[in-house]
Amino acid sequence: MEIADLNKFLVIARYNNLQKAANELDITPSALSKSLKRLETTLDLLLFDRVGKTLRLNDQGRLLQPSAAQMIALADNTRAQLNNKSGASGHLTCRIAAPAILQYRWASVISRVMSDNVDSTLIFETAFEAEALNKLKQGEVHLALVTNTMLTHIPAGIDYIDLGALRMQVAAGRTHLLAKNTMNNTAKVTTKALLAHAFATPHISPFCGETRGLGCDGWQDQLLGRKVGWVVNDYAVLSQLVKSGQAIAYLPDFLLREWQLIRLDVVDYPHQCSENVLLLFQAKGHDWVHKLVNGMCD
Repeated sequence: MEIADLNKFLVIARYNNLQKAANELDITPSALSKSLKRLETTLDLLLFDRVGKTLRLNDQGRLLQPSAAQMIALADNTRAQLNNKSGASGHLTCRIAAPAILQYRWASVISRVMSDNVDSTLIFETAFEAEALNKLKQGEVHLALVTNTMLTHIPAGIDYIDLGALRMQVAAGRTHLLAKNTMNNTAKVTTKALLAHAFATPHISPFCGETRGLGCDGWQDQLLGRKVGWVVNDYAVLSQLVKSGQAIAYLPDFLLREWQLIRLDVVDYPHQCSENVLLLFQAKGHDWVHKLVNGMCD
């Protein structure tokens, strides 16, 4: 059983399509088909059901996925250890899947810890939470970032550490009417004053990618209805609307710091939305992954 064939199997399993998998691997569908046939012959079983030209991962294939990921991890660990003992280069490639908004917050932190522990190249793959978890389960990435809403979906064999809370706060640009007279980074406002101004809000969750309507930023519209002037799912565009002083928004706390916005402390609205961010990894994964995770805990 070839490790290269197991790697290719995991990519085919993700797409259930030889052409799409071949495009990602930059090889021909014919070469990929031969790799799959070689693996199935070695195991003496079929990993996919063939329906016309379509592949569908079957029960045997699903059973192989976690084992394939563990065998690939073991091979990579062994290679890294032998390279270190022989004095050869131990340069590693680390793949991380996460929603873009969580990458924005944690990419530099992970990069800093990674560079302190191993010589590596980091590849960040943008994926909403369910896809990020699935990529980790299938061994396509080494780490995944999700919020604690995914806790009930984390299977056996996947461990995690809690990176801390992500708190939502009402934000305005420094030229906005509600923030103009403040001398620091916080302005106290009442709900009456706040609701006289329009919000910019997404209608697609930046974490799970689902269309959840105007309350997907965590604001409790059923308790405190607001005026929405802009519906924007691209946070780069949303930031410009807020920074320019036109819109207010309900944003993760780190974006207020990054974009140098004013926090609007709503004195008569005690509700605050928060999510804890989790860093997921294979329990039986690479030694260097565990070393990185331990570094994140320090």
